[in-house]
Amino acid sequence: MNERNQDQQRSVKRCTYRTGFFGGKFLPFHRGHLDCILRCASECEKLYVVLMHNGTEEREILANYHDPFPVEHLSRETREMALRSELSPFDNIQVLAYDCREADEWALEQGKHPWFYECQDMVKLMGHFDVAYSSEPEYSECFRMFYPWADAKLVDPGRTRTPISASAIRRMPFYQAYQHLPLEYQKRVNKKVLFTGPESCGKSTLVRKLAAVLGTSFTEEMGKLACEKVKLPSPGAALYPGFVFAQKMADMRAVETANMVALCDTDAIVTEFYLELYENRTLPLVFETAKANSWDKVFFVESTVPWVADGIRTSPEQDIRKQQSEKLKTMYRELGYELTVLDGDYRENYEKALDEIRSLLGYEDGEE
Repeated sequence: MNERNQDQQRSVKRCTYRTGFFGGKFLPFHRGHLDCILRCASECEKLYVVLMHNGTEEREILANYHDPFPVEHLSRETREMALRSELSPFDNIQVLAYDCREADEWALEQGKHPWFYECQDMVKLMGHFDVAYSSEPEYSECFRMFYPWADAKLVDPGRTRTPISASAIRRMPFYQAYQHLPLEYQKRVNKKVLFTGPESCGKSTLVRKLAAVLGTSFTEEMGKLACEKVKLPSPGAALYPGFVFAQKMADMRAVETANMVALCDTDAIVTEFYLELYENRTLPLVFETAKANSWDKVFFVESTVPWVADGIRTSPEQDIRKQQSEKLKTMYRELGYELTVLDGDYRENYEKALDEIRSLLGYEDGEE
């Protein structure tokens, strides 16, 4: 080997460890966790990140849960998928999920240290790793006991880089906790709000106003856009299945890009309503799609504002507008939807909807 190659080889700084282990409940997974994981991964050829779920401590926390952060956002699936998605760009990181319950109960029954069988299982999962990371000094003591061959290394124990903890986040209302969650976690906990109602009720304008003031994403009514393009009340029955799928895809994109809450203008039930009204047809997939939807809140906007002629709307008579409104509400209620009715003028509907959404996000009256 010539001198130049020797110099180049000496200049390459290799990873400190071949394999590392970083475990936790991630209840929830937050930006502090993410920072620590990426720092650890930077000194390991391979880092195992293990979601240790369903353990004794986690079950106790969730069984007596009264904190403001929504408990549904602490599910194992949400935590695991957020970890996997957030860390997927990094080839040297592998995420594993481990159910602690059996090992914990077996250790309790045998009178052994609570981590005794958990730690045995970690070795079965990963082999003899070279370093076990933790932010808690007491965890390092356990690591030295159960993994004597590995370094027990503390990472940001004082939380000076990202001064936040999972327990502190759980004590926060949703809107405060949100900023501490990684992007992939946010995507999975963004709220989804549906606005629906008959024609010319002011719904679409209301959605745009609320999205603007909340600084978030919204969807438009796909069927309405198609009707406006051809300037007809209905563009033909053959296009309606496409409206259902396009609306669903638009809603999914809006949720992924939302700032805490996505505002969705109509859904499959409205598509079915207009298919029956204008084409005298029904579409079975509509109800299956509607049943699969999961909304955090559904606003039904009544036709209490003036009817506006736009070239495609057809029912200016107030009694017909009322009949259509009642039929549409019935369709939702038959599927078990709980509706928050907006039946005021433009300003009243805007203010009520905004107050309701802010409450959904955890704001209290008068809080900014």
